[in-house]
Amino acid sequence: MRYIRLGILTFSLGVVFTAYASAQSRANLTAGKELYRQHCSTCHGADGKGSGSMYDPNSADKSRRVPPADLTTLSQRNAGKFPDDRVRDAIYNKKAIPGHGTPNMPAWGDVFYNQKSDQKALEARVRDLTGYIESLQAKGK
Repeated sequence: MRYIRLGILTFSLGVVFTAYASAQSRANLTAGKELYRQHCSTCHGADGKGSGSMYDPNSADKSRRVPPADLTTLSQRNAGKFPDDRVRDAIYNKKAIPGHGTPNMPAWGDVFYNQKSDQKALEARVRDLTGYIESLQAKGK
């Protein structure tokens, strides 16, 4: 009887920890949408299709002549799988993206960089924004 109780307790704790870890890894799409609106929509557009107001093919500023990516087709362009690692890298500005500026000064300023001292908050913001961008993906026809 004692081993049965121990087994049940162990199983229950496993379920609780799994549920907790899963809840921690879920994106807050409402927060992600607000981050997107504040920091991404001026280039990528409110709908994510690249129709933001900052794009100007005739601008004297070279960075404004770079057409913003259509973020709604990321999964389509990646064999149907959302490239979350690539999106996170773009948000963290780990790889050069012409319209995003240099790693020292991404297009959205140092909004994410300034939070590096609070790694959990930074990770949550990036997770929320990545989750929201994933929610924008065009549905298959």
